[in-house]
Amino acid sequence: MIAMPWQGLDTPSSALGILGPCVRRNAADWTVDVLYANLGWAEHLMRESDGSITTSDYGNIADQVFHGVGDWVFTSALYDVDSHMADEYSAFLEQRDIDPALPVQMHRYARGFVRDLAAEIAADPPDVVGFTTTFMQNVPSLALARELKRRAPGIRTVLGGSNCDGAQGPALHRNFEQLDYVISGEGERALPALLNRIAKGRSVADVPGLSWRGDDGQTVVNPPAQGAIPFAAVPAPDYDAYFRALADSSLRDHVSPMLVLETSRGCWWGEAHQCTFCGLNGSNIDFRSKAPERIAQEVRDLAERHQVLDMVMVDNILDLKYLNTAMPEIAALDCDLRIHYEIKSNMNREQLSKLKEANVLFVQPGIESLSSHVLRLMDKGVSAAHNVRMLRDGQDLGLNVTWSILYGFPGETEDDYRALLGKMATLEHLEPPTGAWRIALERFSPYFEDPSQGFMFRRPSEIYDFIYQVPRNELYDMVFFFDTSVQGISGSIEDEMKQACEEWAKAYPHSTLSYWTDDRGRVVIEDRRASWPEEVIELDDVQSNVYLGMFQGAGLQGVRRRLAGSGHVVADADIEETLRYFVERGLAFEDEGRYVSVALEIDPYRRKLVEGKEVMACR
Repeated sequence: MIAMPWQGLDTPSSALGILGPCVRRNAADWTVDVLYANLGWAEHLMRESDGSITTSDYGNIADQVFHGVGDWVFTSALYDVDSHMADEYSAFLEQRDIDPALPVQMHRYARGFVRDLAAEIAADPPDVVGFTTTFMQNVPSLALARELKRRAPGIRTVLGGSNCDGAQGPALHRNFEQLDYVISGEGERALPALLNRIAKGRSVADVPGLSWRGDDGQTVVNPPAQGAIPFAAVPAPDYDAYFRALADSSLRDHVSPMLVLETSRGCWWGEAHQCTFCGLNGSNIDFRSKAPERIAQEVRDLAERHQVLDMVMVDNILDLKYLNTAMPEIAALDCDLRIHYEIKSNMNREQLSKLKEANVLFVQPGIESLSSHVLRLMDKGVSAAHNVRMLRDGQDLGLNVTWSILYGFPGETEDDYRALLGKMATLEHLEPPTGAWRIALERFSPYFEDPSQGFMFRRPSEIYDFIYQVPRNELYDMVFFFDTSVQGISGSIEDEMKQACEEWAKAYPHSTLSYWTDDRGRVVIEDRRASWPEEVIELDDVQSNVYLGMFQGAGLQGVRRRLAGSGHVVADADIEETLRYFVERGLAFEDEGRYVSVALEIDPYRRKLVEGKEVMACR
């Protein structure tokens, strides 16, 4: 089984780590070797370029998913040519402000790498070579499968992974003769079943989700599996092959490895309300999670075996029951882990604290917007107030929050983003977005499945014109990204959003907004944000009550009830004036009548440093 580029250099393949034990357990006649050809490719690049192409360069290409750079690099090997549409593709990249020099240089080395790797494998040919393919692993895998078939025709090739889901798998099989079998859907049962039938010379017609060739040479597609695989049938991953390969690699001093662990599949939110733009769960969005008692043990086993403390949970969304089950057990482990999880952005401070206690230090909450209107268009099930609260609480707890702003949704307006631009300076002390990006039309997303939602026109993305030589109707079935009509905002407002994200990122390292309560229970706020006057502001009793009451997010009615409950009788006009002051002074975020306090709670040592300075009373 082979992990081709562009698998990350710093992580083992979760798919191969799981499939290896599945084959060993359920296909006893077979032995399995795992080859990390991605490491070999990075070594080849460094060697052939005399060190000018580094592991960082590899990572830069691996990140260019939406432009298909990694796939195009290997077209020279797939089509066995010195260069494939290099001038045309370079112009395509330049139009998108991407420098084509590095991909073009790699493109020249790809054919030699694939030939050498195929010769090495064919020298002692295995019976079967399996490829896992996600995002830009298609063309590298197809290129090697082609060269293997040329050198050792008796080798049988199998392709599987998310790029084979749904119609994609059969289309790949129909159009590339170097693929003997393609597995669509989960492989834990299908791959051992296929191998058992190959070993016994039996028909493969009952292997779920398998594409194969009949006696007439035409593709036969077996029905998909009935139901999703329960997590009890998914073994703990085996990453020994990766760590052996890395230890033997000339890259070992250039790569800081991380572990990966899968604790759930699917999306519990998406089962009921799939985000309109998201196709990442493919044809099987059903949510399943690992038994909580397994997780801490697998985390410990992996960390101890490989002496690695950085761990990425590859789940699409955290199972919330883990907060009271798996997380306390992980917190009790005697090791300084650094764990990454994808979570939902409406988690509250108490829930985030449980993650922090379990050494979940990196979170990706799927924030995507700070406009409640746009979030409804996404069907995210959260408000802008939830998202700002997430940013504030994450910052307060010391979590690293990764997020971005997405746009291009049918029904959004320029006013949505004009309003957001006016609020960004309020948040510049909180983790900035990685940028602002137009959404892509993805296979399996509600926008793709239902054109009436706004994207009536669609064609396979232009990137594939430089990659595949197959008929247009076949390409439609085979690919994940599609070009479509522009929806939502466009023009200058796009540039302003991108610029605002850059300005936020520049201001963030130099900006703080903190608060504490004094001996009288009044709130004192210290403002040291880049875009605001540097000052210390003291709130009175009513203002302090209002400010503290907005930390979970509150509307006018909620503020009024809180004041009344604490014995304060305040006219609505005065409450509105106080709320308006907080928003205009950048001390609170407001969207659609929901208010969130944005100052961070100060630590006692910092409070002592600030006390004694001139204080400005709020008016």
